[in-house]
Parts: sequence; structure tokens; C-alpha cells
Amino acid sequence: MFKIDVDNINGKTESLYVYGEQSILTELEEHNVLLNHSCRQGHCGSCVLLLLQGDVVHQDCLVPLSQGEILACQSKPITDIKIGSRN
Repeated sequence: MFKIDVDNINGKTESLYVYGEQSILTELEEHNVLLNHSCRQGHCGSCVLLLLQGDVVHQDCLVPLSQGEILACQSKPITDIKIGSRN
């Protein structure tokens, strides 16, 4: 089980506990932390987050990402993580 510390994403700051079997986007939605998204395939870039601490496994995507950025729809935690909004 992994802890996801949510740092002010759409006004929510909290800690979630997940098994890491689903994407971060899906885990956030299941805990009522809503995040903008469009495709769930790594094509649109709407769900970009900052990875502030920890490590994730990130599937291939077509969106260019800067250092420290992840796509919530294409990432799963492999350690405890802290994530925040890019804005």
C-alpha cells in the first residue's frame, strides 16, 4: 500500500492510501479528488501533475513533459508520493 499526499489539487490537500494497481488519475477520482482530463491515453496532457516526492512508473505518452511532471492517467505509484498541481 502506498500513500499519495495531495498538495492543493483543486482545493484539496489530503493523504490517500492506495494499492498502486490503478493510475493516479483513477485513484484520485475514487477518493473524490477531481482532476481535469480528456483522453486517459496520454495524448491530451490535461492531467499533468507535479511529482514533488517519491517515484512512479510512467507509461509512454505523446505529451512532452518537463522535469518533475507526470501524467496522472499514465502513472502509478511505486513508493509513497507527494503530488501537486502544475498551476
